Order: sequence, then C-alpha cells, then structure tokens
Amino acid sequence: MTPPSETAARPAAARGPGANLMLVLVSTMAVGPLLTHSLSAMSPLVIADLGITESRFGLLAAVTFFVASVTAVRSGRWADRLGARTLLVIMFCGAVLSMVLTALAPNYGVLLAAMVLSGLGQVMANPATNRLIRLHVPAPRRASWLGVKQAGVQAAQLVAGLTFPALGLLLGWRTAVLLAAVVTLALLVHGWLTVPDNPGAGRPVPPRATAPPAGTGARGRPRAPRAPMPRVVHAYAAAAALTGLGMQAANVYLPLYAHRALGFDVVAAGATVSVSALVGIVSRVAWARVMGRPGADGFVLLLLMALGASASAVLLLVAPLTPGLGWLVWPAAVLHGAAALAVSVVVMSGAMRAVPAERVGASSGVVTMGLYAGFCTGPLVMGGLLQLTASFAVGWGVVLACYLGCAVLAALARGRGRR
Repeated sequence: MTPPSETAARPAAARGPGANLMLVLVSTMAVGPLLTHSLSAMSPLVIADLGITESRFGLLAAVTFFVASVTAVRSGRWADRLGARTLLVIMFCGAVLSMVLTALAPNYGVLLAAMVLSGLGQVMANPATNRLIRLHVPAPRRASWLGVKQAGVQAAQLVAGLTFPALGLLLGWRTAVLLAAVVTLALLVHGWLTVPDNPGAGRPVPPRATAPPAGTGARGRPRAPRAPMPRVVHAYAAAAALTGLGMQAANVYLPLYAHRALGFDVVAAGATVSVSALVGIVSRVAWARVMGRPGADGFVLLLLMALGASASAVLLLVAPLTPGLGWLVWPAAVLHGAAALAVSVVVMSGAMRAVPAERVGASSGVVTMGLYAGFCTGPLVMGGLLQLTASFAVGWGVVLACYLGCAVLAALARGRGRR
C-alpha cells in the first residue's frame, strides 16, 4: 500500500518539481556547513585573533560533527514525522543562531557552544531533503536531483573559499560571518514560501485517559516491532564514516596546510578548498547520474571513488617534500573534489533505494550518523597529530589509510552482494 504522505504529494510530483524547489534543497544542504567552511577558509585569521592552537581550531568542527553524529538517527525519524516548513525553520534558524553567536563570541568557550548549535541545526538536512525528493520528484529523476542537492554542501564550500578570506581581511572574520547569517535568513523566507507543508508519514497518537499496556499500540493491540535496517544501509554508513574522516580533515585543514607548509598567502590558501568545491559540485551531479542508471552498483562506484581519494592524499603527502612541488596541491584538490566529496551522493542514494518511502528519513539518519562520525573524527585527528608532530605528514597518512580502508570495505561488500 502506498503511504498516505506519498499519495498526497502525487499531484505536485505529477506537475514536475521546479527551480524554486531545487533552490530550497540546495540551500538547505548549504546553510548548515557554511559556518564550518567559512571558519576553515579564514583559519589563519581566526587562529591569530583568538590565540588558539591548531588542535583547538580543529575541535570547533569536531564538536559540530560530533553533535550531528549522536543525534542523526533520532533526527532522521523526526524528519519522517515533522512538516516540511517546521524542518526548514529548525535547520535555518539553527544555522543563523550559531552564526550570530560565533560572530559575537567573546571567548573560545562561547565559540564551542555556537558549534554545538550548528551541529543541531544541520543534522536534519540530509533526511529532510531526501524526504522532499521522495515526495515531490518523479522516480526517474530522483538520482539526478539527489546529486544536485548534495552539491549544496560544496556550493557552501565554494562560496566560503572564494569570498570569506577576502571579506575577513577587509571587514574582519566576525563581520563576514554576520553577513552569512543575513543571507541564511533570506533563504529561509524563500523556502517557507516555496515548500508546501507536507505532513509527516506518522502523526503522534492523541493521549488517552488511560495509557495502553507497554508493548501495545494505542488501541491495545500488540505493537509491531520495528523492522531492522537492511545490512546494506549499515555498509554504506561504514563507508561514509571512513571517507568522512579524510574528507573533513582536508576540508578543515587544507587552507592552513597550503598557508603554512607550502607558503601560500591567505587568499590563495582559501582558494584550494574552492577548487575542490567547484569540482565537487560537478562530480556529485555526475556520480548521481551514474548511480541512477539501471543496474548501477553503489559499492563499485565507492571503490573507484576511494581509490581517487587515496591518490589525492598521496599528492598532499608528496607536495611539501621539495619546494618545487607545491603545485601538487592543485591536482590534489581536484581529486579531492572529484572523489571524496562525492561519496555522500552514492551512500545516500543507496540508502534511499534500500528502504520503503516511509523509512527514507530513518535510513538517511543511519548513513548521516556514519558520515558525521567521520566528519567529527577527521579534524580531531588531524589537529591533534599536527600539534604533536608539528607536521601535516602523519595526518595525511591517516587520511590515506582511511580511504584505502573504504576501498577494501567496498570490495568486500560487492563480493558479498554477488554471492
């Protein structure tokens, strides 16, 4: 039987989704990580202004992603229940409040609190946007739409890398963050006017005078146990965790690496993540189309992407060995964008395929938990190793090991699936 929520959405889907909905999806994915990307792009300015170490700077992103990781599964279930506009308000207002608190933070402790709020605001982005795609986009077009909306994260990274270093130098990094908050509010207004307030798949049952016995439904019937999540979803979550570690370590520390290890100025160092982001936008759309083809195997694609990401890590290891090799950071950034940054498209698309419509939020939450677990660990590991060794080399070695581990996992999962 077709879920009521999907039946209600059929007229909208039949008319075909438009550019306004796509803008809502892309901006929803972009506003959450925009704060992290902007601070990363301005990292030399932020570190100098606050007088903090590299590891404490990495802890900012780690806190955001840790909060997102531990709340991802529950948030995914909420995304299946709450209305679309309610979800938009939660996510966009969370992003705005975290940006304002960051800009006004008098000390490092308040800045950490702002990053906690940022994690709470952005964790619902994947489940909520996946559900909107399932409700409003016809099945043959869902994979391509998924790729475009996932590129919203890289759109935020691109904007941050191109604009925030210059804005930070001209206006100060705090003013630059406040400007981002104003733009986020404008995007919320557009989203509120664009998205119909589709009800969730399940509404809370009104309270009764007498509570039913434990383990029974609202009418006294035994409650059906929750079906276990398919193993393939957990495999995608594990792959997301491994690649997420390397992905976010590079996203957070690539500008600082280019500035300190390779001698780039602040603007050129920030441009390294812009190159990755620009390539990442194209690659996410391209990989999504490949994933959308009949018979496409997500684990084969993950294997190829993990090998490409491994090549990026090798180039970052080699670049500082000789003064004349600093240019290798640019092909490394391209490979990072083409491979590592596109992994979330494949794992999210695979998770959506593995479950019925009413569990898309829950399955996306499981994969999001893995992704954010990697995101949380990457900056912590990279920052800690940088402080201990005063070198980026060991950190990039760990990143390389994680990418290779993802390649092995994808090969094993593919072999198990064939059997």
